[in-house]
Amino acid sequence: MDWLGVAADAVKPGLESRRIGTAVSVRIVMNTADRPEELEPLLGRGLETASIWLSAEPQRLATLGGTDAGQITVLGSFPQGQTALVCVGLRGQSGPSMDLDIVGSRGTLSWQGCPGTEIRADHIQKPLSPLARRLVERAREATPVGPAGTNESRSASPAAPRARTTPPYGVLLIAGARTHQENYAPLFAADRRCRLVGVSDEADVSRRRRELNERFAAGLGIPYLAGLEGALARDDVQVVSVCAEPERRARIAIRCAEAGKHLYLDKPMAASAEEAEAIVAAASKAGVATQMFSTVRSPVGPRLRRAMDADDLGEIRAIHFHLTFAKGPAGAARLGSARKESARPQRFEAIDSKRELSNIGVYALVLLDWLVGRPVRRVWAATGNYFFGEHQANDMEDFGLLMLELESGLTATVTAGRTGWRSHPMAGVNRTTLVGSGRVATVDLDRPRWEVSNDENPWLPPRVHPEDPMGFWRSTMEEAGTVTKQAWLPAAEETLNDAAYFLDCIEHGRPSDVSAELAASAVRVLSAAYRSAALGEGVAL
Repeated sequence: MDWLGVAADAVKPGLESRRIGTAVSVRIVMNTADRPEELEPLLGRGLETASIWLSAEPQRLATLGGTDAGQITVLGSFPQGQTALVCVGLRGQSGPSMDLDIVGSRGTLSWQGCPGTEIRADHIQKPLSPLARRLVERAREATPVGPAGTNESRSASPAAPRARTTPPYGVLLIAGARTHQENYAPLFAADRRCRLVGVSDEADVSRRRRELNERFAAGLGIPYLAGLEGALARDDVQVVSVCAEPERRARIAIRCAEAGKHLYLDKPMAASAEEAEAIVAAASKAGVATQMFSTVRSPVGPRLRRAMDADDLGEIRAIHFHLTFAKGPAGAARLGSARKESARPQRFEAIDSKRELSNIGVYALVLLDWLVGRPVRRVWAATGNYFFGEHQANDMEDFGLLMLELESGLTATVTAGRTGWRSHPMAGVNRTTLVGSGRVATVDLDRPRWEVSNDENPWLPPRVHPEDPMGFWRSTMEEAGTVTKQAWLPAAEETLNDAAYFLDCIEHGRPSDVSAELAASAVRVLSAAYRSAALGEGVAL
C-alpha cells in the first residue's frame, strides 16, 4: 500500500485552496518499509512529495543513517527559505506508521490516517520518477564523512550538593512580572518548606524591568530588594529562582552560586555554551544544587520514559520530537527568501518575540538527554521566519529544525516553533516518535482524547496585548482575556511540581536529573545549531 500516495492525494484540495496560506515546512516520518532495500525508494518518494508540497526542489540536503542502520533521515533547505525533514525507517512488529505535517504561513495540515485502515486496494506504489531518483542520489552524496566530534555531553555526572540544607527554605526571586517567574513563584509558594523572601535584580536594570519587578513583589506581598549584593548576602535566602533574560542569566546565576545559594534556573540556562559551562563550574565549586525548568515532570516525561523502557521497543534507532506553540498573531512575516542566521546570536528575547529554536527546542533537547543519556556528536539545523513580522523585525527565528547524530549512531530530530493562535485545535503539537528495532511508539500529549462537535461559537484568539502580542506570559494572557480552546478533551494526566522536586533534591542531598550539567549540554547543542544554520553545514561538537 502506497500510504504516502494516499495522503498526498487527500491533501491536494487543502493545498490548492491555500487554506493554510503558503506551505513553508514539511515533516514526513514514515516507518513503513518491510526490508532495508526499500528505504532509499521510500526516501525518494518522501523527498519528491516534500518538493511538490513546497513547490521547489531542495537547494541543500544533509543525510544521516542508511540502509544498514534501518533508517535514513534527511534535512532539506529550499531556495526561498522553506525547510523539510524526511525520515524513513523499517516498520516495527506493531505495523507501519506514518506522521505527516505541512506547516503553512496561516495554519497547518496534519495527516490523521492510520496504516491498516481499509482504503483503495488499487493504490499501489509506482516506479520512482526521475526527480525522486535524483533526490535519492543527492541524499546519498550528502551523507557526512569524517569524524563526528568528541563531545562527551556532560563531562561528569552532577555531584550531590556538598552542603545538605534542611527546611525551611527562603527563596529569592530574581526578575518578576513578564517572565516565567509568574509560573515558578507559585510553585515555590505552594510548598510548605518555603518562604518567599523577596524579589530582586541587578541595580542597573531598565526602568521598565524594575517597575515590573516591583509590581510582581507587591502582588505577592513581599519586598523588592534592589541590587543583588544585599539580597544575596541575606542569611534567610537559601534558594534563588533566576528568570532574568537569557542575555543576563549566566552572570546572575554565577553570582548566586558564588554566594552559596542553590540555583533554580529558567530555560535555556544561558545564551552561549561558554556561559553555560561557567555556570556549571561556579555551582560545582560552591557545592550548590542546580536545576533548570523542563517538561520532564509534565505528563510527556513519564509517558516517554514508559515507552522507552517497554520490552517490545527493542534497540532505539531514532527519536523524532515535534513541539510547536499555537500562540501569536501569525500571517505578517515576509516570505520568499531564506533567513540569514547569526552564528553567535547576541539577543534572544524582546517584548514581542523570542528565538523560538532556543526557547522551545530546549525542551526537546532536555528530554532527549534525559531519556538516552548519549552525547550529541554532530548537529545540522535550519531556521526560518514564517509567521510573525515581529520576529523578523528583531532578527529572531520563529521556527527551526534540528537533525542530530548521537553516540552509537542514534539519530534524533527536533521540529520546534511558534506557529500562531489558529495553527492547532489546542495549545500546539506535542508529539514524539520513538523508533525501535522492535516497534515504533508515538507519544502524543493530545491522545487519547475526546473531540467536541457542537453549536458553540468558534474559538477566537485573544485581543493583542500591547506588551505581549505573542502570549508569552501568564499575566498578559489573563489581561487579554485568553480563553482555553475546548475542541479536544485529552485524557488528563498529572503535572508534577518541578520546584518541589528540586527542593527534595536539596533536602536529601542528591543531584537533580535536570542539573546544570544536563542544561549545559542542551545549550551546547543549541549553540552548535545556530552555527550550523548560519554556515549551511553540519557542526561537530
